[in-house]
Amino acid sequence: MTLDNPVANKFSIAASHYKQHDVLQRITAKQLLGCAHLCGTLLDVGAGPGTSFNAFNDVKQVVAVDIAHGMLKQLSEQHPDYLPICSDAQALGLQSAVIDSIYSNLALQWCQNLPQAFVEFHRVLRPSGECHLSVVVDGSLAELKTLGFRVNQFNSVSAIKAAFIASQDSPNNWLNIDIQVESIRLYFEDLRSLLYSIKGVGASFAQQGENNATHHPLTKQQWQQRIALAETMRTDKGIPLTYQIAYIRAKRG
Repeated sequence: MTLDNPVANKFSIAASHYKQHDVLQRITAKQLLGCAHLCGTLLDVGAGPGTSFNAFNDVKQVVAVDIAHGMLKQLSEQHPDYLPICSDAQALGLQSAVIDSIYSNLALQWCQNLPQAFVEFHRVLRPSGECHLSVVVDGSLAELKTLGFRVNQFNSVSAIKAAFIASQDSPNNWLNIDIQVESIRLYFEDLRSLLYSIKGVGASFAQQGENNATHHPLTKQQWQQRIALAETMRTDKGIPLTYQIAYIRAKRG
């Protein structure tokens, strides 16, 4: 399946140097993997350049889905035993009831239609199969607003719960939908690296008062003003940026 869209193309281009900027992804992956029950045929949605599941002895096969060919190429070099599929969470292209576990780390905030993604998860999971997901949720990146940037909106926890409920296929409903939110604060050496880091998690920004149709780059003076303001926020660890991360566990009935 070939996906020709700006997001896929951007991730393909970025694949070779993705590891330089995935600090948040590594933190959330460690948390997610530490609590997940993964077994059998595992589906990694938004697999990126690949995650090691060697700690899970009960995982027999990893099916790695990503929208970017470049990411899957990197993944195949690191994990040649994985089955890579270029596809989208909202249309997985897999047969029904063939997956035992679903893992997705900081990918689903890219979804335009989250209920449809959960419909697909429900469809491909076998009965009693589990989802283990992490998603960026609203309340994230408050520091950018302080700096005068307008940040795109992430889903709320209530919207995520509603998406699960909307995706149910009675009587095989989702069981034990558990969502825990954790605040994670990162620190950056300068404003440029801070702004670059947010692109990998589906965030975009503009000046306050702009809309997407009339986005204009900052002038040199405006950029210098943002840098000066960011410096007033600096701590001994660097310039902070805070994310709200939802860790989700759901079991198919």
